[in-house]
Amino acid sequence: MLIRFLHSTFCNAALFAGIVFCFMGYFIRRYPPKSIKSWYGYRSFLSTRSPETWQAANQYAADISRRIGWVLIVTGLAAALFFERQTDWFYYLTVGAVITGTMYMVGYTEWQLDQHFDENQP
Repeated sequence: MLIRFLHSTFCNAALFAGIVFCFMGYFIRRYPPKSIKSWYGYRSFLSTRSPETWQAANQYAADISRRIGWVLIVTGLAAALFFERQTDWFYYLTVGAVITGTMYMVGYTEWQLDQHFDENQP
């Protein structure tokens, strides 16, 4: 049974990553990291400049992560229904969606931080 599932089209990167993105977004939104030294949270050079940028970065990342998660889940389910087996194009579609979603989340969060916080801020 497990082997059949692993070889089916329903076992794909977009579906699993979408579930992880949704969980991560809801978790960080519900339990935001208290400080920059927390073991979880959105970490980058801009987000660790101050406590204000840390909170804003985690809020932006959590919101966009949930949205991307739902898009990835729908993409994974659509790919599973469209393809009969795991072909190269199936992998390109599902893994490409995960990579694109991750790059979008990071880019959007960094752009929001750059727009809302002064560059000279400590």
